[in-house]
Amino acid sequence: MGWREVLAEDLVAMKLPPEWKSRYVVTHRIAAFMKLMRVSEHYRGRGGFGKVAYYWNRFRFERLSEALGFDIPLGVFGPGLSIAHKGTIVVNGDARVGRNCRIHPGATIGAVRGLAPTIGDDVFIGPSVGVYGPVTIGDRATLGPNSLVNFDVPADTTTLGARATLRDKAIPASER
Repeated sequence: MGWREVLAEDLVAMKLPPEWKSRYVVTHRIAAFMKLMRVSEHYRGRGGFGKVAYYWNRFRFERLSEALGFDIPLGVFGPGLSIAHKGTIVVNGDARVGRNCRIHPGATIGAVRGLAPTIGDDVFIGPSVGVYGPVTIGDRATLGPNSLVNFDVPADTTTLGARATLRDKAIPASER
């Protein structure tokens, strides 16, 4: 899958048309961030013109990351990433996040002793959530606001509270 297809999934996840519009650089800065991230991921490790394209886009990506408050390394998130709005988001470079993740400001995905989380597909990460250590978050899980998650979360479940607890069923996407 090329960067354009991945970006199209990101745009759709953010409820924008799947075609890139140059006006997004001004009107949707998070979409512009996504484009720079996906282009940088595409050109990383290439030679010749690709190396120049990588460094140019990576420079712009880092500048926009700082402006938006994001510390998101390349190659962590799968297609369909949706960032709710600007604000502090910190992600460890060793973490792996699947498709269609929705993440809110204040979220931290961090490593403990060099071991980082693995997060499945269709996961909702609410505001001020912390996910730490070698944990696995199952598909379609919902990590509620202010949850501290340092244990495995099964698929289709929800965490709530500062000291996260499990509920039997995930909150349906239509109710998030």
